[in-house]
Amino acid sequence: MAITQLEQAMATLRLGIAEICAKEEQLDSQINQFQTQLRRLPRQVVYGRTSLELSLTAMGEIEERLEEAVAIRRRLLAIKNTATQELEALQLLQRVDEARSKLASLKKNGLFGRPTGENVGDEIRQLEEFIAANSRQAEQAITDRFRERMNGDPTAI
Repeated sequence: MAITQLEQAMATLRLGIAEICAKEEQLDSQINQFQTQLRRLPRQVVYGRTSLELSLTAMGEIEERLEEAVAIRRRLLAIKNTATQELEALQLLQRVDEARSKLASLKKNGLFGRPTGENVGDEIRQLEEFIAANSRQAEQAITDRFRERMNGDPTAI
């Protein structure tokens, strides 16, 4: 079975999101570690295990690392949000494409092969409504992203 461009793009996005989630967990762990170190260092001074000057220097270095880790995490979450939105848009496009295929099949085959009692007309109407509503939603998402890029939004991709 051949993989479509849409499926390839979705697979690539899923892999990217998984990588982002792993990096997010790593950063969360670092942030926790830095916060723990900052809580423990004052006790080291109080109990005489470390000099005041050494502790102040170490705390400054830890605070810098913590601030950098938090900033990286914030940037990472912006990328994750964009990737997630793109994946959701592609999944929506896939569902619309599947609905269009099913609709074409129903219109072509009509009642053939359908169990009695099912109303093909209702199913066709529901598929048409689904396609119309979701096509508008996908169009809106694409248009909004295009406008963001054209207006110079540096976060718009």
